[in-house]
Amino acid sequence: MTTRLALALPLLLALCWAGAAPRSAGADEPTEAIVPVKVVAGKLVVSCDISTRFRRVPATLFVEFESACGLRLHNRAASGIRAENRDGTPNPITIHLPDRRITVAKREHGTEEVYESFTKFHAPDLGEVALVGTIGAEILKPFHVTFDLHGGVMRLAPAKERSEDAAQEVEGSVTAPITLTNDLAWFTVNFADGKPGAMAVGTAHYDTVLDTDVCERRGRPAGDVAALTVGDIDLAKYVAFRPEEVVQVHKDGVAGVLGLNVLEHFRVEIDRVNRFVRFTQTKDADFPKADLAYFRARAEDDGDAMEAFLKAHPKARLARDGSRHLVNLRLSEGASTEVMGRAMTWVNDAEKEDLRATTMLELMKALAEAGHTKHVVTAGKIGVESGRKDRYPDAVHKIHGKIGQVLLDVGENREAWRHLLSASFGLPEDGMINLNLARFYEKTGKLRRAYSRYVQAVIKPESGPQAMQGLERLQAKLPGGERYSVDLVERLIGGKVLNFGTATKFKPTEKNSSNRVVLAEFFTNAHLEAAIGGALGNEGMLSHFPRAHVAALSYHLPAPEPDPLVNELAVHTAQRRLVDRPTVHVFNGLTKGPGAARSDQKEAVYNRLRGTILQELTNASRWTLELDAKVEGDIVRGTLRVKGPASKGLKLHIVLAERGVLFPGKSKVVIHRMVARGVLTATLDGIAYEPKDGVMEIPFERSLREITKANVTYLGDLEARGGGTVPKIAVQIDPEQVSIVAYARGAAGGVAQAVQLDPKVTE
Repeated sequence: MTTRLALALPLLLALCWAGAAPRSAGADEPTEAIVPVKVVAGKLVVSCDISTRFRRVPATLFVEFESACGLRLHNRAASGIRAENRDGTPNPITIHLPDRRITVAKREHGTEEVYESFTKFHAPDLGEVALVGTIGAEILKPFHVTFDLHGGVMRLAPAKERSEDAAQEVEGSVTAPITLTNDLAWFTVNFADGKPGAMAVGTAHYDTVLDTDVCERRGRPAGDVAALTVGDIDLAKYVAFRPEEVVQVHKDGVAGVLGLNVLEHFRVEIDRVNRFVRFTQTKDADFPKADLAYFRARAEDDGDAMEAFLKAHPKARLARDGSRHLVNLRLSEGASTEVMGRAMTWVNDAEKEDLRATTMLELMKALAEAGHTKHVVTAGKIGVESGRKDRYPDAVHKIHGKIGQVLLDVGENREAWRHLLSASFGLPEDGMINLNLARFYEKTGKLRRAYSRYVQAVIKPESGPQAMQGLERLQAKLPGGERYSVDLVERLIGGKVLNFGTATKFKPTEKNSSNRVVLAEFFTNAHLEAAIGGALGNEGMLSHFPRAHVAALSYHLPAPEPDPLVNELAVHTAQRRLVDRPTVHVFNGLTKGPGAARSDQKEAVYNRLRGTILQELTNASRWTLELDAKVEGDIVRGTLRVKGPASKGLKLHIVLAERGVLFPGKSKVVIHRMVARGVLTATLDGIAYEPKDGVMEIPFERSLREITKANVTYLGDLEARGGGTVPKIAVQIDPEQVSIVAYARGAAGGVAQAVQLDPKVTE
């Protein structure tokens, strides 16, 4: 995939949010900008650059004249140009069109799956520049816009008041008045019986739409009305109208929305200021009989009728739509495997030859999600036949993997293994393929092979949770094996996951350190992509500084979605540290450092963390903290001894953490370090420091099961409040991984001193 294409990552466009009005930039720009556009797979697209003051990149955008939005952008494209700062504030974005620059105050969120899927299927037609967003009405309405698709351009001229005759008829053209409702430009069309209706100018879809209610009332469910005129132009001679629900409203009654198929026959000029639309014919009428045949077959709502359409028009533009509609019809009819196979063959044959395996893979996923697993294998076998010619060579391997999974689930183990093995040759690191091979080997008693495959699957977010459970199951079955643990898994996955260790170790001197132990707290989330750079920087920090100088804790927060390591202590501590989002470091309770970055920025993050710690280390503390603790079975018990002067508001905190927790989240962090699990004091707010003769001792004792139960309950409460389902894995605390961090925190929030101890573990 090219660098440009890598901006995109696969289906319904989301409603966009209201954005700030755009402005043109550049005083020397021409009066009218001539912008090349083209129709790709029924969508109007424009090639341009987008930029902020940080970066400029090439992009392809949809042009949707009727969409009530400004500039929608894929999150990855927005991140690439830094559309938002780390605090969420927007940066102005400039759209660089030929002869015109347009700046918007902020972008709006687009539906990423739509942009990704369009790029995947139509990359060559896009010049390998990813489709990453949409230009909508907020961008286009300040201009006098002319769409000339026959000439391959969109013209943007300044919108301004013109003479009274601006909207008068021009020879060879039809001019009609428009009204503006909800940012849409509407003109009047007349049906054969003379009754009028309002039609909006649109470019979001290829087909010109007639509202289904209008079609039904006229007894034309297929949209084949006798005539539909604007002036002396009968649009029904040029296009077949597509019956669809139209959600927009207009006081004169909605007829429909204009599509690109009309714009391919006419140059259409829209003047919002002077309130007119002008149509000038650029291409002779050539009525699409196959389009009408499809709409008539669809109106019958019958599988046989749709199959008859496909037999009569196998190469028609709408054969692709028809084949997918046929599959849905056959599913609703409860068709046999044979009949379903024939329907899915139409889907395969209607697609471009180099996208057939990819298309069948998408169909397999849709069938599986809808619960039609018995048809998944049939679709896969059709797709395998086209695998060698597919544009994406991974598609056929993924098809084999999906077939293998379905067959394994229904007990056809040998056939499943054959497909899974074929898949693994092409995609040796795929998580789900390795997971299902592990399941096969476990079922057939080949436990060491199963263990090896589970290890390969555990490092992938999509397969990690199930692989963790598989490793735990096998541990009891393997003779003479090591106890399943984070340390064991870490050794087995060495070199297969991202990590960062420093070559140098901190060497204390009288100048660079004191009695101070710095408390380094990392606020993160296992599902946040940007967490990886912060986590690796944190890992480098832990490898550089010994426990005698840095005590570390990490807290998992619920955003963007809760992971199993989130708990009440983490959320409470974030509030106390004035942390409102994950991926930030806090040192000694007050000083903040970076916690979000790409993986290749890990060293820069580490250097900043290291620099902050070196500054904090020279600030001597008036207190010393000593810990003595052990883990006996399920119980952690011990004593914190604090020496130092009394201080109003000083509180002592004792936190139980785990040095390593295995949980493969979307961030690609597999093993999380120094995860705070709970407190060993009575409350989250600690214990007031009340020394006697300058000393205070605090005994503590708590059950690991008790802490786990409290955390699981908290996750359940999060789910009940709409936080999403959280898998209850990685919630158990491993006694071998227990570490204890204690610290003294002042009334102003600063941490006066800290200490960390790995307690002795008894059987």
